[in-house]
Amino acid sequence: MTKKNILIVEDEPFLGLNIKQKIESFGYNVIAVVPSGDEAFQVVSEKVPDLILMDINLEGSVSGMETAESLKNQFAVPVLFLTGFLDDDHRIKISKDPSYHVLLKPFTTDQLREAVASFSI
Repeated sequence: MTKKNILIVEDEPFLGLNIKQKIESFGYNVIAVVPSGDEAFQVVSEKVPDLILMDINLEGSVSGMETAESLKNQFAVPVLFLTGFLDDDHRIKISKDPSYHVLLKPFTTDQLREAVASFSI
C-alpha cells in the first residue's frame, strides 16, 4: 500500500512539527510543513497531496480559509482545518462544503488520527 501524502499548513513551528510527527506515526507521509498560504500553493503546485491540514490563521496576507478555497478550486484537495477558534462565518463555510472538516485545538492524538482517517484517503 502506498503511503498517503499530507501537507501541513501551520504558522506555529513547534505545533507544525508536533503534528508532523503524529501524522507520520499514523503511517502517512508528510510532504511539507509550511507557515503560509503562499508556500502551500508552491508545494501543491509541485506535488498535490491527498489531504491538507490547514490552520485558519496563517502568516502572510492570505488566510487558511482563502488558501483552502483556492486550492480546492484548482486541485480538488480535501482540507481538515485545525484551529483554536472558529467564528460563525468560518463554521458556516466549512459546514456547507463536504470536502472540509474541522478539528478544534487543543486536540488529542486519537482525535487527530480519527479526523484524518475520516477522509478515506
